[in-house]
Amino acid sequence: MSLVGSLEDLALGDILQIVSLSRKSGLLRLRSEAGEGRIVLREGQVCAAATKAGPQGLRSLLIQSEALTPEAYDAAVTLAEASGEPIDTVLTREIPIGTDRLESLRRDCVEQAVLDMFSWRSGEFSFEIRQEVDPGDAELLLSVGINTQYLAMEATRLRDEVDAVS
Repeated sequence: MSLVGSLEDLALGDILQIVSLSRKSGLLRLRSEAGEGRIVLREGQVCAAATKAGPQGLRSLLIQSEALTPEAYDAAVTLAEASGEPIDTVLTREIPIGTDRLESLRRDCVEQAVLDMFSWRSGEFSFEIRQEVDPGDAELLLSVGINTQYLAMEATRLRDEVDAVS
């Protein structure tokens, strides 16, 4: 299944519902005047997401959220490379950032990216079925995916709040 089209014809909520109901895994790319974004799905669940305006990897996420300094992150990467361990293992062992906090930061980042993309009313999208995850996306990959229906409802709630204030 490959899905390509215009956001004017098929909104993000509809796309996510199709992919979720069919329990597909792959990469959804969106391009809009508002920006570019990527959503990684596994078995219909959102497992990673990023926009050009948001963090592009684990390093920028941890630094922007002030969880780590650039120097602390770079030191952890050096340790991970030297030991052959995953960066997450080193971060949770060597630096006072717990596994739960790391997952929470990733989840907030993924949710924010998807919610930002829900505001894009025009543009193009393409969904490519695949199992492998790009290295940049893997850094923000959640251990447990987020339900697409939850994200659609949250986006609707946020939009309604903005409309009520306007």
